[in-house]
Amino acid sequence: MIESGKPEIIIREGSIAEVLSLSVAIPEFSDPYGDDVYVDRLKGRPNLILVAEYGGKLVGFKVGYAMDDEQFYSWMGGVLPAFRRSGVAGILADVQANWAKQSGYEKLVFKTRNMHKDMIRFALKRGFMIADIIKKATVEEYRIILEKKI
Repeated sequence: MIESGKPEIIIREGSIAEVLSLSVAIPEFSDPYGDDVYVDRLKGRPNLILVAEYGGKLVGFKVGYAMDDEQFYSWMGGVLPAFRRSGVAGILADVQANWAKQSGYEKLVFKTRNMHKDMIRFALKRGFMIADIIKKATVEEYRIILEKKI
């Protein structure tokens, strides 16, 4: 076996505390949710908290929960800026989608803001389709609802 010398990306189930430690370092989250919001949102619902490690350091996360028996909502996620474009977000998305499919869900759903163009492009490239738009005070703040059959 040939060793590349590069650390590998490890995806594992994580905790709310780990997600909180990452979310404060994601620039797009100007006012990240606290522990109470995560606990309340996930309480009593099937859910999955994933974290990504690279070289032993937490670099990204993805949190989702069941909306109903058929739909899994990919609620929150992010990758530290220094580790973007390294495949972390795609691997997290794949692991979440595979878990949701194996758990019997038929559709993945998520929401983003119109100003987050990279997130919209990422979703469209991964087979998501725009299902709805929620208008807000400014066009940049419009919420874009995306979904994908799995």
